[in-house]
Amino acid sequence: MMERSQQQQHKSTSAGEVEKAAAAAGETSSSSQHDEVAAARTAAPAVAQEDSRAQTNDDPLAKALQTLFLNVTSFIQAELQATSSEFKLLENLNLRVASEYDHQADFAAGLRVFVERLKQKNNNFAHYLQQIDEIDQEVTELEAVVSTLDNYTSNLEAKIKVACSSAAPKRFT
Repeated sequence: MMERSQQQQHKSTSAGEVEKAAAAAGETSSSSQHDEVAAARTAAPAVAQEDSRAQTNDDPLAKALQTLFLNVTSFIQAELQATSSEFKLLENLNLRVASEYDHQADFAAGLRVFVERLKQKNNNFAHYLQQIDEIDQEVTELEAVVSTLDNYTSNLEAKIKVACSSAAPKRFT
């Protein structure tokens, strides 16, 4: 990886130097200038590769940097993989929770239908409950009338007994 970045840096530097040198020389022919720049660019990667290989094999700092870049790359890839795994886990959790919420929504819809049916039954029974209340009120009034009639008949019976007991000795005497 380090070789590539060095190659690209060397490549851009070499091409840029050729262009600067051509401009400094004051060449007037743009086609010849273009040809020289193209030739320099073509030759630059091969020279850069050879230079970087030679530097890499001889320079311990370059080896250490290459190892560092490889380790950093591995670390970043591992971090990205861990993050990706966490996002997949989060996605799975979200899908699971969404299915639970769908289940609960279906259950709530079923409860709503059940409550509506209970309300309808309650409204149907409300008429019967009203009739029961009316009958209860009539029975209470009837009990009051019966109680009054019972008191009246008890009083009447007592009067008849008193009248009979006072009239009865007169007949036998």
